[in-house]
Amino acid sequence: MTGGNLSRSQLGTLVGAALLAPAAARPATTTSGVAWKLMWAPEASTGGLDAFETIEDDRAGSHPAGQPHIFPEGNNFRFTMHTVDRDTMTDRQRQEVTGTRTPTGYLRWLLGETWRVTYSMYIPSSLKASTTFTHISQTKRPGTGTLPITVTSLRRVDGVQTIEHKIIEGDVLVGRAPLNPLHDTWIDAEYEIRIGEGSAGSVRWVLRRAGTTLIDATRTGDTYLGDRVRPKWGIYRSLGDTSGSLQECYLLLTNMRAYKQVAATATRLEAEYATISQGAVESDHTGYSGTGFVNSDNVAGSFVQWTAQTLAGSATLTVRYANGTTADRPMDVSVNGTLVASAVSFPGTGSWTAWASKSIAADLVAGANTIRLTATAAGGCPNLDYLEVLQ
Repeated sequence: MTGGNLSRSQLGTLVGAALLAPAAARPATTTSGVAWKLMWAPEASTGGLDAFETIEDDRAGSHPAGQPHIFPEGNNFRFTMHTVDRDTMTDRQRQEVTGTRTPTGYLRWLLGETWRVTYSMYIPSSLKASTTFTHISQTKRPGTGTLPITVTSLRRVDGVQTIEHKIIEGDVLVGRAPLNPLHDTWIDAEYEIRIGEGSAGSVRWVLRRAGTTLIDATRTGDTYLGDRVRPKWGIYRSLGDTSGSLQECYLLLTNMRAYKQVAATATRLEAEYATISQGAVESDHTGYSGTGFVNSDNVAGSFVQWTAQTLAGSATLTVRYANGTTADRPMDVSVNGTLVASAVSFPGTGSWTAWASKSIAADLVAGANTIRLTATAAGGCPNLDYLEVLQ
């Protein structure tokens, strides 16, 4: 309830589960925006190297006894470099994979599009920064002899080992961080590229360790050379290093994901048309959307449940609510009977006419999805206006 502790029976309204017409049976409003659509999610332990468009494993045949240099190791992709390995250009070494392949073919990253790649990487202390180039990821135009568009490199700067990301055209440094603290630990990387010529292009590069953001930098620059953009990962390094850093080493990558920015539709499902347990539809506080809002009983376990028709994939669930008390009114969020977020905080908004929004990420199936918000404290749910589903 909004205030006090009167039950629904005392008000002569609703006791226990009050079931109104489900949201799917009522009209929903939609708005347009942008969203990230998951396009590529390989698992090394099951799909192996089929995740990539091409495999450049000792392409010069310099070290047959060391093959394969690139292979699945558990659910990691492992890239191994021996000191005797040579590329077709013998002044350098290369063990790399290219592209993002799905069961229906490889993904094409095209002019005007924006892509985001996330993954975790393990850089052992044996994989050191060098005085020349040591690249561990790149984007390039497909074809032989083409220059990189962007690179993530391990580079010695004034004798200090660093990890850096650059846009090659114009030598634009996006960001740089010390490498030594990142050796022998898992690092989360996020790379976002807007594919464009000149200032129409941009790159965002993020590194995190154990949930702490180490670098989050964005720069504009030319990110298109023609045809399409193709990512690469692995170890590609020059033998011209003067610091004695070239050792036998390896690189591990896992949890690799690629997302494409797409036009998205947010479907708004009003709470007054949802399934309600231990609560009722009211309209005595202004500022709500539709014809009213749901005021739950002051009891843990009260819930509101919507049915949303969606595509399969990731989604953002946004709840509009009001909480005129000073106490938090946390709720569990479940999708199709599975808990996706536990005791999500819905703090006071200042008054019952002050509405706020809270967003939660969830994976949805194609077709009908049930989305339930359940009070986990004795105060019940906050007043609920609507649920918005963005894909």
